[in-house]
Amino acid sequence: MPDDARSVTVTVTIGVGGSPEGERVLAALHDLVAAAGPRADVVVDGVEPVVVESSAVAPVGLAARTRPGVLRLDPRPRAVSRDGAALELSRLEYDLLLFFARNPQQVFSRSQLLAQVWGHTHTTARTVDVHVSRLRTKLGDADLITTVYGVGYRLADEARVQVIAAE
Repeated sequence: MPDDARSVTVTVTIGVGGSPEGERVLAALHDLVAAAGPRADVVVDGVEPVVVESSAVAPVGLAARTRPGVLRLDPRPRAVSRDGAALELSRLEYDLLLFFARNPQQVFSRSQLLAQVWGHTHTTARTVDVHVSRLRTKLGDADLITTVYGVGYRLADEARVQVIAAE
């Protein structure tokens, strides 16, 4: 935030972490941060300020309390982690997640996913549904991959997925 801009400091203490009331307060705070717009500085529990680049992405720390943390995909070792914990995915589950992460805000039909991720289309479209369901379960976030009824699947707009670039 520029030095000449007006700023407001807000301190909120939630006495009952994890309670329904606390979750509602955190959700409201997320909405306030999103409304503050780009470049808002957010400090949570003494963590360094987090710059919010887009209102669609919740700040780290605040979002971690309202939904699972950022997924990090490292293509070289084909590793996936969330909050430092490794997640075990099958080859196809990993490929599917990586494909969605590299193609955000795009809807893909089941036949497109079969061609792009599986490399062939002679498998039934139901195969895609089963793999998406298993991936959602393993990630612990059913909303990460959105079903577009009558069309296919896409990565949710609010999905927090980071693909680590190879150096």
